[in-house]
Amino acid sequence: MEQMTVVFRFVSATESSSEKPAEVVVSEHFVTFLELQDTTGANMTKVVIDKLQELGVNLDDMRGQGYDNGANMRGKHNGVQARIRQLNPRAFFVPCSAHSLNLVLNDAANCCMEAVAFFDLIQGIYNFFSASTHRWSILLNHLSDLTIKPLSATRWESRVDAVRALRFQISGVYDALIEIAEDNTLTTAPQVKSRTEAKGIARNISNFKFVCSLVLWYDILFQINIVSKMLESQALDLSLALEHLNATKSFLCDYRCDEAFAAMVENAKKLAVELEIFEGFDVDDPVRVRRKSRQFLYEGRDEPIVSPEQNFRVSFFNRILDIAIQTINERFTQLSEYNELFGFLYNIGSKHFTDDELLKHCKDLQLALMSDSQSDINGVELWYEIKAIGRRLDTSNSDPKSVLKCIYTSNIVEVFPNLSIALRILLTLPVTVASAERSFSKLKIIKSYFRSQMCQDRLVGLATISIEKEIADHLDIEDLVNDSAELKARKIHF
Repeated sequence: MEQMTVVFRFVSATESSSEKPAEVVVSEHFVTFLELQDTTGANMTKVVIDKLQELGVNLDDMRGQGYDNGANMRGKHNGVQARIRQLNPRAFFVPCSAHSLNLVLNDAANCCMEAVAFFDLIQGIYNFFSASTHRWSILLNHLSDLTIKPLSATRWESRVDAVRALRFQISGVYDALIEIAEDNTLTTAPQVKSRTEAKGIARNISNFKFVCSLVLWYDILFQINIVSKMLESQALDLSLALEHLNATKSFLCDYRCDEAFAAMVENAKKLAVELEIFEGFDVDDPVRVRRKSRQFLYEGRDEPIVSPEQNFRVSFFNRILDIAIQTINERFTQLSEYNELFGFLYNIGSKHFTDDELLKHCKDLQLALMSDSQSDINGVELWYEIKAIGRRLDTSNSDPKSVLKCIYTSNIVEVFPNLSIALRILLTLPVTVASAERSFSKLKIIKSYFRSQMCQDRLVGLATISIEKEIADHLDIEDLVNDSAELKARKIHF
């Protein structure tokens, strides 16, 4: 069945008292799975709204919504986020940063034929060895630490595991292929075919272009995998997410230079020495250049790039990095806009803005949080509150969560109502939907072949116990058993 998961993200803040100190917690909790008969934006919106009404949750209280990058979810006109924003303009849609970063890699890996062929060869190596226990045992004899991994069809940043094994043990993989290809004891038709495949794969990975591609992709995937793991954190906010993404963009821009290309070629030459292959770019087979008709006589003809190294750099190295940089700029535009809207709430104690600039930001936020001529905050009052609390804060610890906790610790929420509301809305915005993805991971554990039939209520109940394990551990089992016995009792008292 098609399932959609619902996760609530909210900020729970309590003032300090004699019994317990003030506490500000950003929480994400699984609510339910929703069965979908139709995956269009209209039907999914209806299912979500009906479930919120059933739970008694007012749609007007929503201040943020986050989904993956599916067209039916994030569609500008007919997606779920667009239809909900028509009902509640203050429900800001923030695309999942982890999904967007994953699509950046997807776009870069499919931008040219050489990149597609590279990953096909990586998967082909795994398919060849994993198809036979004999081949796998030969491979293990030549590898010391890492084993080859298959490619993930959806999580592109996880492909670093598949590339890492070849990046640091390509000579061992090559030796295993050569041992299979030169094994004269393999005489049957399937065995001869496997020898032929091993020889073909060995020829492909002993190409200097493949070695350069291996070094390039490992450097890119390693850096993006780090950022991807950080973007899956529940405590992530807009500013921190944008900071990680800007660091990734800076790495890609710095990598696209003469020095980085030369360093990449040098690393590839070290691997070429291990493989005992030619340490340089071979001249490709000459291809007839297609001459295009010129509209005007003064137009020059396109001359092909003669140097094989320069051709690799232009058609592969630069192209992959250009697509990655361009896609990062395009896919994180909305995140940058929200950071521009809420960014003045970071580092409140510092003097980054003049009074006029700060007042403008406060009024812009008031307009953004307005619906039916009513706004969650008053911009002018927010300006006064920020200036007042800025004099009382430690500038080294003035992030939104710390400022909000300071307000609740001092029991001055009534003095700073606009600032506390603005900070709670900022912390509520979902930068990633990793919690929703983790809830989907429980489905294959709960709905296994041991449970061939299961109703939706039972599925949701078991999933809730498993996902919200920390809460379930504090439940009193005896009370639950007694309540269940009372509900299921068949004895009738006359």
